[in-house]
Amino acid sequence: IMSADKSFFTMFTIPFVYGNPNKPFENSNSVVITESTAKKLFGKVNPIGKQIKIFNSWELVVSGVIKDFPDNSSINASILVNAQNNKFKFSFSCTSSSDSSSYRYPFNIYLQVKKNVELKSLISKMNNDAGIFKPYIKKIELMPLTDVYLSDNTTGSSNKKGNPAFLELLLSIALIVLILAVINYINLNAAQQNKRNKETGIRKTIGAGRREIIFLFLTESILVTVTAFFLALSIVEITLPAFNAFLGIHLSLFLILQFPVNLIVIFSVFIIGILAGIGPALIFSSFSAARIFRGDIFKNKKKSYLRNILTVIQFTISAALIICLIVIQKQLNFVKYANLGFNKEQLVRLDIPSDNSKLTVLENKLGDYSGIKNICATLGVPGEINETMGSGIKGKDKMVSIIAADTSFINTFGVHIIKGRKLEPGDFGKTCIINETAYKYFGWDNLTNKVFNNGRAGGFKVIAVAKDFNFTSMHKAIEPLAVLFTHNQSMLYMNVRIVKGSTAQTMNYIKKVWTEIYPDYHIKYQFYDEWVDSIYRQDEKFGEAIAMFALLAITISCLGILGLAVFLSEARRKEIGIRKVHGAGVINIMGLLNKDFIKLVLVSFVIACPIAWFAVNKWLQNFAYRTKINWWVFALSGFIILFIALFTVGWQAYKAATANPVESLRYE
Repeated sequence: IMSADKSFFTMFTIPFVYGNPNKPFENSNSVVITESTAKKLFGKVNPIGKQIKIFNSWELVVSGVIKDFPDNSSINASILVNAQNNKFKFSFSCTSSSDSSSYRYPFNIYLQVKKNVELKSLISKMNNDAGIFKPYIKKIELMPLTDVYLSDNTTGSSNKKGNPAFLELLLSIALIVLILAVINYINLNAAQQNKRNKETGIRKTIGAGRREIIFLFLTESILVTVTAFFLALSIVEITLPAFNAFLGIHLSLFLILQFPVNLIVIFSVFIIGILAGIGPALIFSSFSAARIFRGDIFKNKKKSYLRNILTVIQFTISAALIICLIVIQKQLNFVKYANLGFNKEQLVRLDIPSDNSKLTVLENKLGDYSGIKNICATLGVPGEINETMGSGIKGKDKMVSIIAADTSFINTFGVHIIKGRKLEPGDFGKTCIINETAYKYFGWDNLTNKVFNNGRAGGFKVIAVAKDFNFTSMHKAIEPLAVLFTHNQSMLYMNVRIVKGSTAQTMNYIKKVWTEIYPDYHIKYQFYDEWVDSIYRQDEKFGEAIAMFALLAITISCLGILGLAVFLSEARRKEIGIRKVHGAGVINIMGLLNKDFIKLVLVSFVIACPIAWFAVNKWLQNFAYRTKINWWVFALSGFIILFIALFTVGWQAYKAATANPVESLRYE
């Protein structure tokens, strides 16, 4: 639901299906709904003039139907209510992410600036003439609408936001894969070149110049890249639904057909083709026909250095990705299975109507069931704490997150009390407990005569200190929290501790009771262990993306090292034949060939370690609580990358070691 005034429909392009675009709201009780919402509620009938009930409390009349907001729109809603209605008035709530204050109802102000207006002077003037905004906003800032999706850092904003870190990750990985592919093409081209040397030599003999040879190489490279591009389009078309489901987004292949993306794509394909082919083209076109027919083009040490550098780059990337993958999985396991400070197992949260008139009936019916161990009504729960209250403590007055709860909160959540006393008769409505962080922040050394929220008549007497528990994610440090034992505010959640082994039966009973008491409300519930999983889902996607692309990078690197193995075994074919004639065994030859690769892998690993450490250490900064980067992570990664390299080149080394030496020496 979005509250908007009539100017919203003139500032933005909002296509109307039914209703008057010039007068979207007939009166304060009018409502505009989207096309899909109209179909859900009224089918194919024109809904203009029909009534809908908001929050089961307020009856509104449909005055317009608009097209659904696009999937890529930062602004999104199913129902638009009239901001002129006092029930939907705006609240000053959108704050900077650096501001620790918490507000519940966000709002945005959109300005359409005239052409040729200098934004800096406009912002300065707005701050000087802030007027009614001054008590609520320290500083007015403007953000272009095109920047909102990736750059909006305000808390409580209802704008749809993207994840710039995840986007940067995908862009970085795409670039890495392209680099690996180009390196691979060069290495594999070089590996095959020995078979094409005679062709190149003959071309030069019959008059082909260096320019023609370079043109031939580049043409082949560009043709390979163009072919790969069309194959990639086919693969993307097939896999895009799975990719969209994985990321929770809606992408279409038609996006690359739009200007200027289509030109960028076409340009990129040709640039990649040129970059992949220019190296081999320049190198192999420089050899004379005589040198090619002599067969000594592999003796240039500078060329071998280049090949080794390219191979080291490939395995450095692969080793770094493996290290990052291990650390990411280690961190995800750390946050998912860490002790949160409360018992999340067998604990389910029900969202209850703001009208608490039937709350006692629900509590009594659920409390009598044998499959339910504890039950507690609250305003605010871990993951959904939107209320704050001033502490009222001299010198330490700040807005503190609060949970309003009944007296069974401690037993239901399994919170540990480390200081203070238990609840006593008569405490309800007068007392509270605070967490360790709040206790330390207030600078107390005991609870004698300590009161929270002194501004309220009598305040809340602090009777105990609870061990810190995570009421947000481990991305954030635990902040001061107070649990008020009071029913003064409407409860929004019912928390139920289910007896182990009776989950299915108990949930069926809860649904049955809910239908009896709240027939007009669809039951909405969530288990707390599922909530914990949900808050780290984006991090899991991050880890899965790293895993997929690490596998892709390793596969590409293996193809590259395989090409190099073929290249080197071919270059040393005569040497291997001579060694075999002089009695060298298969093991000796395999050791000789593998030794070169082991050196390259070790060099790659040494370079990859600091790069990977820097990358994962930066990522771990997103978590207030994080795992350690142990030495064994690097050791395991080194072992994995070494095993992969030896496994890849092993069969080629064996093939070269078991070859008949007569084949390589018959013309010597």
